[in-house]
Order: sequence, then C-alpha cells, then structure tokens
Amino acid sequence: MDKIRVLIVEDELLVAQDLKFTLEEHRFDVIDVLDTGEAVLRKIDDDAPDLILMDVHLAGELDGIETARKIAEKTEIPIIYLSDYTDQTTFKRAKSTFPATYLSKPFKPGDVLRSLELAFLNVSKTKKPSASKLSDRVFIRIDNKESKMIFYKEILYLEADRAYCNIVTKNKQYTLSNNMRKVFDQFDNPDFIKIHRSYIVNIDNITGVEGNILKMGEGHSVQMSPKNREMVLNKLNLIK
Repeated sequence: MDKIRVLIVEDELLVAQDLKFTLEEHRFDVIDVLDTGEAVLRKIDDDAPDLILMDVHLAGELDGIETARKIAEKTEIPIIYLSDYTDQTTFKRAKSTFPATYLSKPFKPGDVLRSLELAFLNVSKTKKPSASKLSDRVFIRIDNKESKMIFYKEILYLEADRAYCNIVTKNKQYTLSNNMRKVFDQFDNPDFIKIHRSYIVNIDNITGVEGNILKMGEGHSVQMSPKNREMVLNKLNLIK
C-alpha cells in the first residue's frame, strides 16, 4: 500500500520537526512542512496531500481556519487542527469548517497518529465508487457548445500550463480552462500518476525511460521530478 501523504502546516519549528520525525517513523510520507496559509494554497494546487495537519495560528496573514475554508472551496482534503487555543470562539470557528478532528496542544504523538489513521480511513470509506458505465473514457469541453469524448487509453499525459491544463493525446492536444489538479480530480482511472508538479502521465503509455525523462509514445517525452522518480520506476516493473 502506498504511504499516506501528509502536509504539515505549523509555524513552530520544533513542533513541526517533531511531527515530521514521528510521522516518517510510521507509514506516512510528509510531502512538505509549511508555516503560512498562502504557501499551503499554492502547494495544494501543485501537489495535493491526502491529509493536512493544520495549526490554527500561522505566520502569514491567513490563520489555519481561514486557510482551511479556502481549501474547502477547491478540494475535499481532510484537515486535522492543532491548536494552543481552547476557547469556545476559536473552536466554533474551526468546527464550522468540518475538520476531521481538533487536537489541543500539547498532544501526544500517539494521538496524532490515531487521528491521521482514522481521518484517512473515514475519507476512504465515504468516497463513492463511480456509477458511470463509461469508465474507459472521459468527456471534455472544447468550447462553449461542444464536448468531446476521449478514451483514457488515448491520453498520454496532462500538462500544467499556469491556470490551464493541456490534455495531450497520441494525435492531438486540448487546452482546458481549469488547472491540472482540478482536471485530474475529475478523472476516474488509476493508471494516471503524478511524476512532476507539471505532469501527470498515463502509465500504460510509457514506452521508455532515459534518466529522468519518460518517453510517451512517438515524439513525446516528459520529465520526472527526482522525488517521484523511484515511485515511477517501481510501478514500471523495471528489470535491471
């Protein structure tokens, strides 16, 4: 089973380091440690985690609760609050964002680990399987009037292009007016994996590997990030 990917948002360096060490000792992958809400919002657009550990007090203009509210407008990542504050006003504000749970500092490492496990289990159980019979294809809007059907097997990769997303197929490229994360969230196919902040590839269409470069069909190639390279190679059943 892949590790659960966690983003730590904490402005106290020692607390953040202790959390990171505790999580990585177990089966969690800490994808980053951030201390401002503004940085978190940028991060989830590029590399969304499975769960977020969110301190209520942060270094930037946004506190953890307002950051969580903005995250909820984009995606449904479960959030566990960490807080020095135990007053009812703060708790009511936090509760209004429907967090997975709320942990008051100081907390025990075991409490954090159990909360993460339960949050991930609950969100996994509430995800409904797709009821669509057309599980081998996707429809994309190519203008205001027309949608086009594309088989997943025809798609080589998705490419982030600022606020847009390019869907690159074997014969054509389509540009959508949503970012790559929003487009990918609507895909219902496990063969697509993120290899770089700018690329999500169809693993079935990888035809070769050259260093950090993946060959995708004829005439297409994309770059893997160093942190994702090992994960990708493990999925390719690479014989050495």
